[in-house]
Amino acid sequence: MADDPQARELLGRVNQLVLRKLASPGGPVQEISHRPSAVALDDLSLLTELVINAWRREPVPPPREVLLRLRGEQALMQLLQASGGSLSPAEVQQLLGLSGEGVRKRRDRKRLLGWRHGKQSVYPAFQFDLAGGRVWSGLETVLHLLDTDSGPAQLRFFLSPDPELGDTPAALLCRSEPVAVEAVNRKARQFGCQLAR
Repeated sequence: MADDPQARELLGRVNQLVLRKLASPGGPVQEISHRPSAVALDDLSLLTELVINAWRREPVPPPREVLLRLRGEQALMQLLQASGGSLSPAEVQQLLGLSGEGVRKRRDRKRLLGWRHGKQSVYPAFQFDLAGGRVWSGLETVLHLLDTDSGPAQLRFFLSPDPELGDTPAALLCRSEPVAVEAVNRKARQFGCQLAR
């Protein structure tokens, strides 16, 4: 950053903001330091918690929807990290032996779980048999059965524990047992039905 004065100026502003808004006596850092779970947060989640806490202290806090969206993003990233993270488009290309266009087409045709997040594409790692260099069998069928094109919603379906299944749909798909795969398909057909009532 030594040769980028604009970046240096922004970093200076960020440092001042952190000290003034987050680290002041009685501020967000001190407040969440009393929560035992705060120490276990990853860096991005910690920063998100601090920002939300600081926003709530403002004379005119942001709309509730903004805070909820931020919390939703945070929860989604934690879910993704807990399941093994994600692969970059280049890693997916190498794993599956496809071009960038081939990976994008598979995603767009619901043959691969992925979505755009800003300028990046996110491909959850749980869907891949890394040793076999393939996508778990059954994934494509489930993606087509889910009544949503939202990658984050699909991710939540796959990674949320289901008491009726006794595990997450992703864990059952990885087993590649026909009975387990059919149970996941049945759940995928029901996805979204409760919202329509």
